[in-house]
Amino acid sequence: MKTLERIAISLGLFFVGIAAIYRYVLTDEQRETLVEAATAVQSATREVTDMVSPLVSDGPTRSEEEALAEANRERTAKQWEALGF
Repeated sequence: MKTLERIAISLGLFFVGIAAIYRYVLTDEQRETLVEAATAVQSATREVTDMVSPLVSDGPTRSEEEALAEANRERTAKQWEALGF
């Protein structure tokens, strides 16, 4: 249990230190640059995830599911018509 407490305290101090550096040490220009870099990393990660997820996922994508559902509706309607309903 002591190890968990030490880890929690260490992480807390780490994040407080990062926040203090961000708030009191960095200039406005450096903060803007840091935010722009974080935004660029975030958008690049989203793009890569969007490109890779269809290749990795086991199931169909949402648009594929919608197309399959529509084809199923049409097939069912034709079957009902063939039965006279």
